[in-house]
Amino acid sequence: MKKAIGIVATTMIMGLSAAQAQGLYGEIAYQSLDFDTKTNPAAVRLIGGYEITPHIAVEGMLGLSAKKGKETVDGIPVSLKVKELWGVYAKPKFKVGESLELFARLGYAGAKAKATATAFGYTASATVKDDDFSYGVGLSYAITPQMSITADYLKISDVDGFAIGLGWRF
Repeated sequence: MKKAIGIVATTMIMGLSAAQAQGLYGEIAYQSLDFDTKTNPAAVRLIGGYEITPHIAVEGMLGLSAKKGKETVDGIPVSLKVKELWGVYAKPKFKVGESLELFARLGYAGAKAKATATAFGYTASATVKDDDFSYGVGLSYAITPQMSITADYLKISDVDGFAIGLGWRF
């Protein structure tokens, strides 16, 4: 009986959440990345999300290279390029005034990068891939009811960075 009550209560809560859903939204952002090196590549990040309630959303993230990071190590030029960036997140959020919203991201994400060095006519490269728990914080400012400007900090394992973007509601 307790199990049946729990199932019914869960179903009702899910139904109420769906009825209060705010809808789909998207975001495109320029994401700087710090791989614990002097070279800091950047990525273009796309996020698709769904607001379950006014205070929680779920998101998926994909990103690709926008800029190679470059540095010189012992006189040898090295470049670092983001090959992929991905993640899935729960996004708790709350409004601070009419247009400003603060949020957090908690989830699982990964990044893959390729380092290339060229010296004396030879080229060597190595690929680094990591996925782990990911978290971040940020804010969104609505410039219209359908469009917003976003800024956030995101940490994926040993990689972190700041992003600025443009969001829209469908």
